[in-house]
Amino acid sequence: MIDVEIYKNKNKKEHPMKWLNTFTATALLCISTLTLAEVGPWGLEAHNKDNDIQVFTRVVENSPLKEFKGVTHIKADVASFVALLLDFEMATSWLHNVIEFKVMDAPSDTESVIYTVNKTPWPITNRDVYIRTAMSADKLGAVTLSFTAESNSAEKNKDYIHMPELVGTWIFTPMEEGMVEVTYQVHANPGGSLPNWMVNAIVIETPLKTLLNLRKVIKSEKYQNKSYGFLDKALAIGQGVGPDQRVL
Repeated sequence: MIDVEIYKNKNKKEHPMKWLNTFTATALLCISTLTLAEVGPWGLEAHNKDNDIQVFTRVVENSPLKEFKGVTHIKADVASFVALLLDFEMATSWLHNVIEFKVMDAPSDTESVIYTVNKTPWPITNRDVYIRTAMSADKLGAVTLSFTAESNSAEKNKDYIHMPELVGTWIFTPMEEGMVEVTYQVHANPGGSLPNWMVNAIVIETPLKTLLNLRKVIKSEKYQNKSYGFLDKALAIGQGVGPDQRVL
């Protein structure tokens, strides 16, 4: 049995595209808006010491759900996490309570429009959402996947309640001795109403169980020894390599 301490909060081309720039600006604006809104301080909610996972939450003004942030450290290559994120067929096996994950569009190798369905306990209605994602890397080799809800999604499924708002990030930061710090941060408006017990469970269980699953699947052989152009280019810039010498 895993020991988890629960805390109560005391307080198809790889080059810049107009679409990507617009999306990135929008995602940053959403995150900045959260930062400038009435938000409380981060508070530690759960700590799985055996698997080095911490879950933090904070209150967001006029929101039924707190924002959550899960953090863990794993010995792996950053490229392995990129491989996992791009393995769309496996998404429902490790993203907690995601029961449908469908790629609707892929403007480039690092951008996607995805439709997801999130399971909720009976008799509460499942939630669905269309999200735009964009992946980027900095010169130190850290990879960020930003995602935000599509406000004007093409279709509405009457079987589900549509989530009107969702913004989040996956950040994979290389550290010493081959370790990578993994940060999973999300704030969402689930739409409709949810009982208090479920609201409290979502913001702890979602990052905790997702990161537990990630720690298991990232060791799979199919995610090892990978290379991606956008990451190689970012690292080349950080190393001062000229354009003609960069890995394409």
